[in-house]
Amino acid sequence: MSDIKETKTLKYPYLIKPVEIITFDNGHKLVLAKKESTMINISTWVDTGSINENKDNNGVSHFLEHLMFKGTNTFKAGEFDRTLERKGGIINAATWKDYTFYYVTIPKEHFDIAMKMHSDMMVDPILPKEEIGPEFEIGKEEPKDKRERCVVIEEIRMGEDNSWRKVYNQLNDIMYEKHPYKRNVIGSAKIISSIPQEEIMRYYKSFYTPSNMTTVVVGDFERDYVIKKVQEGFKFKDNSNVDKLTPDDKTPEIRIKNPKIKVDYSDINTGYMMYGFLADSPKNFKETIALDLLTTILGEGKSSRLNTNLIENVKEPYIYEAQCSHYQLKDGDNFLIDINFDAKKKEEVIKDINRELDNLSNITQDELKKAKKFAKINFAQETETVSDIGDMIGQFMIVFKDLSLADKYLEILDEIDREYLYKIVDKYLKKEYASISILMPKGEAE
Repeated sequence: MSDIKETKTLKYPYLIKPVEIITFDNGHKLVLAKKESTMINISTWVDTGSINENKDNNGVSHFLEHLMFKGTNTFKAGEFDRTLERKGGIINAATWKDYTFYYVTIPKEHFDIAMKMHSDMMVDPILPKEEIGPEFEIGKEEPKDKRERCVVIEEIRMGEDNSWRKVYNQLNDIMYEKHPYKRNVIGSAKIISSIPQEEIMRYYKSFYTPSNMTTVVVGDFERDYVIKKVQEGFKFKDNSNVDKLTPDDKTPEIRIKNPKIKVDYSDINTGYMMYGFLADSPKNFKETIALDLLTTILGEGKSSRLNTNLIENVKEPYIYEAQCSHYQLKDGDNFLIDINFDAKKKEEVIKDINRELDNLSNITQDELKKAKKFAKINFAQETETVSDIGDMIGQFMIVFKDLSLADKYLEILDEIDREYLYKIVDKYLKKEYASISILMPKGEAE
């Protein structure tokens, strides 16, 4: 049983009691957030995702996420889901570039069994070969017994038929020179069809280590009892002798070195376009908040500039959808603009978007006020349920690397003025800094 090495408390927005961060002597962290609720949320965030992959195992993080539910030495495959769902639990997991997380939200009276099963899954997965399915070569006959390997491959193929996914993956590749972020999180069918169980387990033993795991418990609980159950459940095995994997070079890239325009063609009827910009790490918190505000002003919602100027107030619009998104990644943020348009108007669309980017050097006080109001509403909504709080804490612990930033959010938000936004625009969002990915109908090929 791991002993407590360090304990600290932090104020957390909209919660009456401070949040407690407990670090055990093996490096495993436990975050306790008290909230009155009939439900309790347990999540474990693993500080690994596609960022720790290489060209030979790309997609293994997501594949492993699926396989973690396929049984331990204590619980058989399917028992985890069946047991907890019968008790009203919601069970799921997700993989992203920076992290993989697993969670259970369940009525608080079932905390014991939920924590027992959740912790056992995290520290003792067996990844049985019969659940993975046999290895095979893409292009040849697939196994008749469709196990998890084939499930993930089908998910990959569905993504390949999605136009937005295609244009995003292409953009992701041209934004980065070397960083692992350039790869698709879900991987390729070729790798998933052939990666052996031993390599998946090697990845698990390399990165699912105590110091890479943060467990978050949110709800109405008795503090010492939760600590005791976490210590009892998270009995990590000694994997120090494992030949651990070495990820690719992760030198941050916070500006696109060689902006590119890349066009591809597909069996579609309209054009798809995505502008991409790189920015600094979200630990640079004021910049990250400013980019959120610029996302709202430029392309989030009906009153955004892109929607108003390019769709609503145009007599015969040739842009059908235009919006912005801001991805916060621990090695540097992404700012994206998505456009669905009349394929015959590609050049006009590029001019339109470039003009809107130029016009970000002039933001009204009213636009800033509305964006701040929207940000405050969103921030408050992220503390409404135990699941929302668990998600937000996990993000701050893994991506931002500093949970104390959460309590500074509203103060920093209020500090931001138009002049500061102009600095961020000038630093990151000039049209010259963008790479552009375009997907066109085959009939428009030049």
